[in-house]
Amino acid sequence: MESSTDEEALLSQHETPVKARVLRPAVLGAVLFTVSAWCGRHWRSMLKDPSKELLELDTSGGSFYSSAGATEITFELSHDRVLKSDIDRVWPNLNVNFDEGSGPVTAQSLSDYTAELLADPSPFGGAKGSVKIPAGQTSSDQLDWGQYVVYTRKQVCYIAALVASGNVAPDYDSGLSRLIPPGKCLDDLYQGGFLRALLGLLASCSVDPSLVGSQGPVLIVAKSTDDLTKAPPLENSNVGLGDVPLRTCRFRDGSENNAPLSSSIPTTPETACKVEDPEPVDFMRSGNSLKGQVMVDITAAWIGGYILAHKGCGGFDGGQDERLMTTMPEVMVLSFFMSQKASPIASEGVSLLVPAYVIGARRIFANFDGTSRDIGPAFNQGQPVVYEAAKMISDLVDVQIGQQMAKISASSPFLGFQSINQEAGLANDVPPARLNQNSIQFETSGDYGFENQVKAWYNAVSLEFWHPDVQGVLKTLATSIGTGPWGSGVWWGNSQIFALVAWMGQALAQQSWQGQHPFLDYYIYSSFTENPSNQCLIHSKEDCKKCLESCENAFAGQGTTQRYCCMEPEPWIPSSGLFDGKACIPVNLQDEICGQKGFADVYEHFKGSTVGELWNAVKSAATDIDPKASTLFDAMLPH
Repeated sequence: MESSTDEEALLSQHETPVKARVLRPAVLGAVLFTVSAWCGRHWRSMLKDPSKELLELDTSGGSFYSSAGATEITFELSHDRVLKSDIDRVWPNLNVNFDEGSGPVTAQSLSDYTAELLADPSPFGGAKGSVKIPAGQTSSDQLDWGQYVVYTRKQVCYIAALVASGNVAPDYDSGLSRLIPPGKCLDDLYQGGFLRALLGLLASCSVDPSLVGSQGPVLIVAKSTDDLTKAPPLENSNVGLGDVPLRTCRFRDGSENNAPLSSSIPTTPETACKVEDPEPVDFMRSGNSLKGQVMVDITAAWIGGYILAHKGCGGFDGGQDERLMTTMPEVMVLSFFMSQKASPIASEGVSLLVPAYVIGARRIFANFDGTSRDIGPAFNQGQPVVYEAAKMISDLVDVQIGQQMAKISASSPFLGFQSINQEAGLANDVPPARLNQNSIQFETSGDYGFENQVKAWYNAVSLEFWHPDVQGVLKTLATSIGTGPWGSGVWWGNSQIFALVAWMGQALAQQSWQGQHPFLDYYIYSSFTENPSNQCLIHSKEDCKKCLESCENAFAGQGTTQRYCCMEPEPWIPSSGLFDGKACIPVNLQDEICGQKGFADVYEHFKGSTVGELWNAVKSAATDIDPKASTLFDAMLPH
């Protein structure tokens, strides 16, 4: 790889579009657009006409932008296509017909498309095989904190085709190339799952009308900050809790057709919350048509989880984070291609660090919701259900990125961020944690305490630490924040505590949205793919019991068809999370774990209070609590 800090030498080229091998921000603006319309405030002051009107994004060639400099890498084109024979091995009898596509896709047509794509000049404007990435200076990945990068859809397709065909970049060993090593994922249908995900993306690319004679719409990858000291303190916070526009979706939690949690909390619209068969919808599932609902991904310190744990190849497996990589392959490409270095936390983390957004990515495969009920076996057996209603052109909207207008998919901005309890020690004693009875869960301060969890939510959802250009895009697109049991999945947090974390973190974060408060759509499951039935414990006694009864004790053991993640001991989970070999919490424990009070009671009691007042109530209740004798909610509220 090559990079440059010689900004002065590049300034003379600012008036015309240029394509250069090594670029800094001013010239990058010229590659993506005409610099005088695009560059940030610092560079605009140097231009001849900084007041020039906004220009429409020209996606006819070479469009790319990185807010903090970029580097060009080059793939060796030893393979000129994805072979039809390889496609047949990974995806037998491929035949897809997207509703908005230009025609059907077969293994032969897909192979031919990749040959055409790789034979053409690089959509990044350089030599064949050339690709641009952010320069990367301040973290293990290539995207610096607080910065962003813009790719076109064709550029993402190009990266996918390079990797899927088995080409490598000698000077850049990305996480994506490690995830799908050349020639090593073809002999087993399960092991070919990640490659199959790329093929699904390429199938959509091959018939996408927006890519005919154009680079298509853009996708944006952005990072906030992981510095929790920058978030506001909870102590004495006078931010009101009642200002949070909270909605709930009770997704098969034992309630009848998503009954309201309380008279004060409305339900999520049916466009994003449909619990009845045959086509249920939650915040992750194909069929969700609520434009602008941000999809919250429960991550580790990076996007994609531990799918690199087996050194490449694999299928639909793991937790929510890992599984979303297969159903949203644009996220997989842009996250794992963004790094060649491991996260400081674990060697498997060769991916984009969080908090991070991927804006403009779409669901390519169908039927994945929080329960994982309707997707795993078919996908892993080489017969995935493609989301043929995936949008290609009908969901595109205009957004302003800095001083430039661009087209982007408005469907579901993807937001990955971690709860700060991965290394808290809860994995050493999982069963009591699943019952919300592990004493570590009640710590309010310290590295893994309640206060830092709220700060983690703030750093991700607040606009404060995102690049100003990204703030503008989010204000245009984001209408709500859709989340499941963030924090109480396979990091085994207390579901009552993390429901409060989301509420308080949202209250603090929405101050930065300047009156444009996105809804908080909180999804409640009996059978979430991580830590099933633990979320039932946020309900009061009767609803808690019904929720426990509705949990589906599906397979959670070793193998390629598991529905629930991480229930048996692994190196990072020394303690089994199963109860008598089953994933769901036993209903006969209801009297020990279901409290008298639920989240609805806490909401009614504190909706007129401030973040500081709720914080004090949590601290007081958690300090001396006996978790086997009382739930947190019961300890907080008068009986």
